Amino acid sequence: MNYTQLPGRLAGIDAGGSATRVIVLAQGQLRALPAAPGMNALLTPDVSDRLLELITAASCDAAGVGLPGVRTAGTGPELSRTLTERAGLPVRVTDDGVTSVLGAFGGEPGIVVHAGTGSAARGWDGTRWAQAGGRGYLLGDEGSAYWLGRAALNAALRAEDGNGGSPALRDAVTEASGGSLPALTKKIYDHPAERSFVTDLAPVLTSLAASGDPVALSLCQEAASELAALASALRSRLGSPLPVCGTGGVLSEPVIWDRFAGLTGASRPVSPPEVGAALLAAGVGAGAL
Repeated sequence: MNYTQLPGRLAGIDAGGSATRVIVLAQGQLRALPAAPGMNALLTPDVSDRLLELITAASCDAAGVGLPGVRTAGTGPELSRTLTERAGLPVRVTDDGVTSVLGAFGGEPGIVVHAGTGSAARGWDGTRWAQAGGRGYLLGDEGSAYWLGRAALNAALRAEDGNGGSPALRDAVTEASGGSLPALTKKIYDHPAERSFVTDLAPVLTSLAASGDPVALSLCQEAASELAALASALRSRLGSPLPVCGTGGVLSEPVIWDRFAGLTGASRPVSPPEVGAALLAAGVGAGAL
């Protein structure tokens, strides 16, 4: 898309978990504004006030916002109306998966597979939107850092029992946890919502896979296949061989990216989600609201 053709001064807000990034797109020129603290529609009680401050500071003609949790909360349309009235300009609020897709393909159709702590895919064919995955660590998140960490610990425990697994993973997981496997297992069960105890083991697995451990390599290839399956599911549902992008820390690991890209033909995003939010402000992909 030719950004110089977009009308007016557009603000793009990507409200991530750890930070909120803001840009202004005007006459094809992009300017980054100071970052703000992270926001979430489910966890930030004053989210409307905080977004209004950012929109006002941007001195824009229209604003687009990608906000985590808004799809689950179902508050996107309400927030859009409220902020439009309060700001006195058009404001479009949607979930951050939409703005990620719009940024990744410069406003063109495509599918983004994201694999960080969790995993999910979002796709747009130019008319329809669809999502796959994103069901959390208890019921899904295949190929994510949590999935990898759990697989690493399972292989370590199997080796400890003499029931297969990987002795190399057993030793690496034990060293990384700074204690014994029983102590780590107890800590995870005592604090089931603290996902970092498990996700911190993902780099242990990918490192061993890169060094050639066959069990670790097999698990990483399985993770890549699971992530590729998300893209395949959306291609089938949207009925089009849409291009694919991959994002997130897990897909920054070559041992996973190489197989994922080989299965999907994936590329890296052309622009970040905050640019996608600015495109949303111009009405691109607004059917997702």
